[in-house]
Formats: sequence, C-alpha cells, structure tokens
Amino acid sequence: MPLRVVASALVFLTSVEMSKARLGSPSNSEDAMPQQWSQSVNETLSRQLSEGDVRAMSMHGFNYYASTTVYGDTPMSACGSLNTAELVRGTEYYAVASAQAMQSVYEPSTGGCSWECHDMWGQLVDQCHYEHPEGSLLHSKPIQGCWCKQVGACWCGKASPQAGMNSGTAPMGCFQCGRGHFLKRHPYELHMMDGHELVGQEIKVVVADACPYGPNSQWCPGQVGDGNALGVQNHLDFATAPPFPEEEFKNNFFVFTPEPCSLELQQRMLGAAQKCPANTWPQDDDNDQPSSNDEGAR
Repeated sequence: MPLRVVASALVFLTSVEMSKARLGSPSNSEDAMPQQWSQSVNETLSRQLSEGDVRAMSMHGFNYYASTTVYGDTPMSACGSLNTAELVRGTEYYAVASAQAMQSVYEPSTGGCSWECHDMWGQLVDQCHYEHPEGSLLHSKPIQGCWCKQVGACWCGKASPQAGMNSGTAPMGCFQCGRGHFLKRHPYELHMMDGHELVGQEIKVVVADACPYGPNSQWCPGQVGDGNALGVQNHLDFATAPPFPEEEFKNNFFVFTPEPCSLELQQRMLGAAQKCPANTWPQDDDNDQPSSNDEGAR
C-alpha cells in the first residue's frame, strides 16, 4: 500500500524565505534603551533560559509540546487509507500525521515499521543526529552525512503503552484526537523572548496519517522518549493547512492535550479503522487525559 513520505516538509522549509520574527520592542518612554541595545539584552536573557525553561513557560495548561510542518492532504493515508481532506471536511478538525514515536506499535501482519540509517561511509548507525547554528534550525545538517530509509509499510500505527507524560511523548496513534494551540515561537528564531505567547485560536487535530522516522529523521522521532533535531519528543505534520496566512506560518511550535474524537469523526473513521488490526482503534485510556486534580489539567 502506498505511503506518504514527508520529503515535501523539507522542500517546504527550504523553498520558503524565512523572514526575521519580531522581538520585543523598546518602550516609547524618553528613557528607553536604544532599540539595538534592547534587542541585544532580550536575546542574551533568552539564551540564559534552558530549553526546558522555555517549554515550561509555553505550556499554557496543555500536556505536550510539538514541532510542526505541513505536507498537504493525501487521498490515501497510512491510517487505513483515509482521505485526509474528506475526513475533516465541514468539521472543526485539522488532519495531521503524527511522528512514529507517537504511534510506535505496528503489527507484523501489516508490514511493521522500522528504519535503517547509514553514515557517509556506508556504515550502519542506529539513528541520525543533527547540528545547526545556535538559535535556528535553518541550516541544520546531519552529522557525518547520515541518512535513513524506511523499512516496512508503517501502516495503522498505535500508541505505545510507554507513551505518556512521563516520557514526554504523546500517545497519538491513528484515529486519535487532541486540542491545542500554536505558539509564536518557531524553529528559525529559537531565542525570541515572546515566543511562549499563543497565536490564533485553539484548534482540534485528528491523527490520520504517519510520519515515519526513516525518511523524516530530522523532524519525526522514531522511539518513545526520543527527540528530533530540535530536541522535541513530538511532531505533527499537518495535512490540513494550519490557520495562518501562508507567509506567516514558520513551522510554529504547538502545545496540545489528547482528547476523545467527536462522535461524527469517529463515524467517519470507522471504515478505515476496519482495514487496520482490531487493536488499532484507541481505547478510552489511550487518550491520556489527566484528572482535574492532575498538574497538567486545564
């Protein structure tokens, strides 16, 4: 069965001209610092915050933090051959592919899902690692020319029991939903002082496809608890275009919490779910919803 390979996400990154995001501007009072001084101070303070500090400031009551890309709708996804555009048409949902780590359980009967990586000399390595200039992913490159390929069909992925808030990897396999919010922060200006601020409105997402590690090792972690080139454990590749003007979307980070899908969406997905192993359909406890007494609850 054909499977989407998210090479288009990488093409998107390199083909779009990245404009410099706004940093905090100085006060209009007479004793305000010169703009270049204020900007320098902001950048210095931001660099002193650890990545964990930045994310903690950005959660806004949601449970998980994710990087994002866009690949566009597909008529035949890895979640039971769903048509991503038809699935969400007329609803409030956005169809996404979740990283392999978020749906890492695959039945051998459907072809499994793994990867094979090599360095520039052709030697097998477990995974690829990336390096990039401080503060931006724009010129990220694999160390020692590493490259990976997909092995298996990566069809009908289910969240691992090890996924959850303790690992940082969200349990978001096929046919699972969540609600979340985009942040101002994006991978091309990681030190922006106001990056923790929310932008736009809260949205709902449904996992309708997979983002396998093999062809997407920069963005989509392959194992529970692993991070991508940004050190982020979760990645959502949007089939439905995010609610941004195209020129303003810069693969903004996204915070979210899993929740049950609407009854309407469940009905739309049943046909596709029947093409997958019976245990692919999420159980009630797969949604990893904390009780009202949990720290992450909103």
